[in-house]
Amino acid sequence: MYSKTVLQVFATLMLSAATAATASAQTTESTPDTATTQHWKHGWGIPDEQLDIQKSNIVWSVSPATGDLTVTFNLVEAVPTKLYQIGVTFFCTTFPATFGQFPIDPSTINNGNCIPVFLQGVNATVTGVELCVVLTDNVGTGSCKVVVGTVANPIAPGTYTLEFEARDGAGCEVTGGGTNPTCLVDFQSPGPFGNATTIVIP
Repeated sequence: MYSKTVLQVFATLMLSAATAATASAQTTESTPDTATTQHWKHGWGIPDEQLDIQKSNIVWSVSPATGDLTVTFNLVEAVPTKLYQIGVTFFCTTFPATFGQFPIDPSTINNGNCIPVFLQGVNATVTGVELCVVLTDNVGTGSCKVVVGTVANPIAPGTYTLEFEARDGAGCEVTGGGTNPTCLVDFQSPGPFGNATTIVIP
């Protein structure tokens, strides 16, 4: 999840900040099976990446019957014909090895413990998971939809505090991602880092 390039960004941000805040969970919580829509903000990695913020969004809902999380990620007027890898950063102390059927990024977990990071003036302990890739069309529009949780691999019940992220390219923390995959974040939601969405899995 965090390459050498990202660690360099961390170091730069740490040197430029005089004080550090702590992560605050600003709740954006939906009732089960009722869709919640939230918008992207520019990310900490490449803050000037083009995107129509007003038209781009994330739509998510939780099934009360199964505990599955359905998420659709929409990008509008991003860079045309570009890959954006979509993931989630969880604000946590400890975390299981998987989120539903998706494995946790190995560089963001240490014997079940979430790792410390410093971004946008905020200290937090986090872990992450990669969910899908958006390939934009010739005008920069694209989307992907993911259902997290299966009969064999349900999401563990509980309250999850998290941020959605769209990375600059694809390949971060996944097999076949190339020799120098980037983990820089172009877009985040809710953002800035430390503000979070709270999702309750029954």
